[in-house]
Amino acid sequence: MNKKTVKIIVSIISFIIIASGLFVTADYFELFGTTVEKRLDFAEIRFRTLDKDTGGIVMNAGVRCFQKTNMNSCTLKDSHRVGVVSVNVPIQRAVKKTILFKKAEEIFKSIDPEINIMIIHNDYHNPTVKLAMEDLYSSNVIEQTIEMTPRDWGNSDSEFEHEEEMEDED
Repeated sequence: MNKKTVKIIVSIISFIIIASGLFVTADYFELFGTTVEKRLDFAEIRFRTLDKDTGGIVMNAGVRCFQKTNMNSCTLKDSHRVGVVSVNVPIQRAVKKTILFKKAEEIFKSIDPEINIMIIHNDYHNPTVKLAMEDLYSSNVIEQTIEMTPRDWGNSDSEFEHEEEMEDED
């Protein structure tokens, strides 16, 4: 290669490097504009369910979540762990981006600042846990232990039978 060809190649490479640097700098300072993208994310909450009397693991528990304007504000997720109920709470984020950079991320706050989560099981009283939404926004996984009180089916059955006997006498 002669000197003229080397100068042309060096000039082209230099131009590409300078143009790339200018493009990255201009994009960083948002000269090409920004876009806001809504993104759905999930915060995970895990509950270890234990029998209050025996301390044993309670299996096959379900969940129900509710807020002021949202009666179905979560989904049950398979935790792949025995005695653990895993819940996903949807969180909507607004992400401000340029062509190359993610500039800012903001969370759309829900109307109700608290979420009520009820652990459901047929053989136990259903405890309700109240969590602040701010805690969910700041952490991806929250794990709590819930002691569930067994239902005393013997007393409620005898009361039911007693009520039926009273109705039969009338």
